Amino acid sequence: MIYIILKLLFCLTGVIAGLAVCAAVCHHIMLLKESSAIVPNGMLVSVDGHNMHIYAEGKKSTPTLVIMSGSGHAAPVYDYKVLYSRFSDQYRVVVIEKFGYGYSDVSALPRDVETMTRENREALSLAGENAPYILLPHSMSALEAIYWAVNFPGEVSAIIGLDMAVPEEYAPFTNKYIKMKFQKLAVMLGLHRIPFFNPVSERGLSPDEVKQHKYLSYKVTLNNDVMTEAGTVNENAKKVQQLGVPDIPILLFVSSSIGEQWIERQHNFAKNSEKIKVIQLNCGHDVHYDEPEYIASESRRFIKELFGK
Repeated sequence: MIYIILKLLFCLTGVIAGLAVCAAVCHHIMLLKESSAIVPNGMLVSVDGHNMHIYAEGKKSTPTLVIMSGSGHAAPVYDYKVLYSRFSDQYRVVVIEKFGYGYSDVSALPRDVETMTRENREALSLAGENAPYILLPHSMSALEAIYWAVNFPGEVSAIIGLDMAVPEEYAPFTNKYIKMKFQKLAVMLGLHRIPFFNPVSERGLSPDEVKQHKYLSYKVTLNNDVMTEAGTVNENAKKVQQLGVPDIPILLFVSSSIGEQWIERQHNFAKNSEKIKVIQLNCGHDVHYDEPEYIASESRRFIKELFGK
């Protein structure tokens, strides 16, 4: 009886392994077919020998709004359109797609905060964009935004945080990177092609943009640059925490979904400066999806108070 059970388990394991191999092969065949359909909608600039994608819309103005993606968002130019499209009638809006994101290359370069900030600044300059900027970082990209504002104060007029992860958030041990490693295995098998595992928001996108979003999601999700960035985040947070809080106006939109500690750390960050205002939102971490109208309205009010326009 035991022998029969073991034999069945062995056969079942073989079947699962075979299905996994077939899924991975099919996924990579589809990637080859889809590659010719992937067409950047912005400008590709060469930074450190690799192409970085910069998208801009709206007439040039001062200051320029810069969207900075949270960790692992496969296609920032589409992920954040539901929010930034609400600004471009009045302001210049630019979306940075870091290496490993969207239409940008996977670079295999270091993902320390100094390197990523330098790449962001250089890419914007090469794309013809000019400081000063209002940075709109989502989640993990807050580390770059804070580093940028402290070290290059003449380039950053203000920060509008989209549920941004303050440095204190990464002080304790986090298992996110370990979780991402397991998720990467699923990506290698192409399981993220199943909408249940990788839902792609279509809000605010045209049918062609939805297709591009999906193609990019299939191609770049949890690539090596994204994984390296996540694996380096604790060290980056330590560096940024030592810098303190930028001496500029900051508007923090804080979600309620991650937990009390997340909210507490945002308020702890805000206590360090009288120039920081916190707005609590009753929504998920992707605040740009859940509350784009409200965020745009309050951000416009914030910008008008600062710059009179």
